[in-house]
Amino acid sequence: MSAARRLGLFLPAVLVVLVASTSAFAAAAETPGEKATQDLFLLVLVPALGIGILVQALIVYAVLRFRRRGGHTEPPSRPKTHDSKLEAAWTIIPAIILLVVGLATFQTLVVTDTVPEDPDVIVTATGQQWFWRFSVFDVAAGTYVNTTGAFTVQVGQTVKLVLEAVDVAHAVWIPAFGLKVDALPGHENVYWFQALSAGDFELYCAEFCGLNHYAMAAVVHVVA
Repeated sequence: MSAARRLGLFLPAVLVVLVASTSAFAAAAETPGEKATQDLFLLVLVPALGIGILVQALIVYAVLRFRRRGGHTEPPSRPKTHDSKLEAAWTIIPAIILLVVGLATFQTLVVTDTVPEDPDVIVTATGQQWFWRFSVFDVAAGTYVNTTGAFTVQVGQTVKLVLEAVDVAHAVWIPAFGLKVDALPGHENVYWFQALSAGDFELYCAEFCGLNHYAMAAVVHVVA
């Protein structure tokens, strides 16, 4: 079996393994925004890996096929210098890939950055050296709960998150939700999330804010 044919059989197998392994990664999303972001990441990752592997394989093939060998002292008498079909293909295919990724990016931004107009809960997170205060407003019940260091929401509730700070710049980072938003003095940033499963999720400050920055953490309790 020729080297080119072996490469042709090997590359599809590698792509199948990549798609199978990344599907489990996408299934672990805790919020709709995180799932949309992961889907976009995979949409870019899989073709990028495939193109990278193809390019590396072609380089290896070219090195082996056209290496200097005994008895091959003269170059081809009429080397091929251009191919209109090939040149059109490597122009059109990347353009299609960029178009698909661009459209998918805008669809992802619609999910992640469009704050629902009628949330179930409004959480105001206020950063202060070096702790978090939360004011949780239940829209249906019309009740407020003020807490420090933690707050509680229910699975499936749409949560509007309002972020602010009273002294220096902070940032709310919930790794499990793929959520990171600045909290700035004199300015409100607004984001949202909807927890898809119950659990306790760590919340950190992702902006260096002073000596005890490392200790500025909180917990999001999501109950069924």
